Amino acid sequence: MIGENDFEIDAFTCDALDNEALNFTTKGIYHLYGFLEAGNEQLPWSIILKVIKPDSEEKDDIQHHNYWRREALLFEYNLLDDLSEYIIAPNIYLVEEQDDGTIWLWMERVNGRFPHSREQFNSIAHRLGMFNAEYLTAAKALPDEIWICRNWLKSWTISSRMYAPNPESYIYKLQDEETKYIWDWFKNLSENTNEMLDSLSQLPRVLAHQDLGQKNMILTSDDQLVFIDWQFLSISGIGEDLGKMFGVNMSLGIIPTDQYETYRESLFYSYIKGMRELGWKGDEGLARYGYCISTALRSVWEVPQLCSLAAELESNPTNAKLQERVYQLKQIINIHKAMDYEAESLKRTSL
Repeated sequence: MIGENDFEIDAFTCDALDNEALNFTTKGIYHLYGFLEAGNEQLPWSIILKVIKPDSEEKDDIQHHNYWRREALLFEYNLLDDLSEYIIAPNIYLVEEQDDGTIWLWMERVNGRFPHSREQFNSIAHRLGMFNAEYLTAAKALPDEIWICRNWLKSWTISSRMYAPNPESYIYKLQDEETKYIWDWFKNLSENTNEMLDSLSQLPRVLAHQDLGQKNMILTSDDQLVFIDWQFLSISGIGEDLGKMFGVNMSLGIIPTDQYETYRESLFYSYIKGMRELGWKGDEGLARYGYCISTALRSVWEVPQLCSLAAELESNPTNAKLQERVYQLKQIINIHKAMDYEAESLKRTSL
């Protein structure tokens, strides 16, 4: 961090960061900061320590979407150095294997702000398009390390099916006709899911982050875009990363419910604009297909969640928090349905 200078660390502080939504393979994230003496100067320093750990047996599979060692390997092999001029990753200072089986990742603390406005999200989608286009115009070659996931969405879908609740035993006892209609649509989607996933292999391949929730995207004061948490790095089809970004930020409540359709179109427009500016001349229907499939298949997790909460709401009909979440999920799934139908149409014309 400070070059070759000799130094001594004065007192420092270690804060545990918000652990509410940690990945299964993350044991903790900490911010360490303080002052050091270097020569006659007292200098501030600040660093992030991320502790990763093994989890279940499935996450030992190098092609699992959540292979637990992937981020450590990315840093050890320097795969994120000079990533792009459009999207960058934090500097990594040290990767340490510990006796307890955990791995400690010491990395740069990035100062900046998380996106919150549509304009900021559109700007990120634009840069994501430019980043993806670099791999389609021979500007950059895709990495070939075997532990980079090649079928991220398929692996995620299989895992989500394993852990999602199954409402089959009670769904038709609900009074809510809209939820029952959604379940019927979802069963049809489920029958076609494997075919949909296989069709993604026909899309041009790009490097994808696959976890673009709001707090993994940082806008700095000097107009850089930094993506953090690269655990899900994959080689995916065009449009898939954008679909994850759109879908997960709806789920997290970052995108306002009444702006879902506006974001759906403005994000894709910005993404394609970025790809075109970098010289990609391919069929944008291919990117739209990847975008639609990636968004629609989030229903694998969110439809069972809706059914469970709708049943809970019928037992507790005055619960305002439940009412709000059920309403939000229905609006999200309406977007999933629309993008599923659009993907089916695109399949006939672009694939």
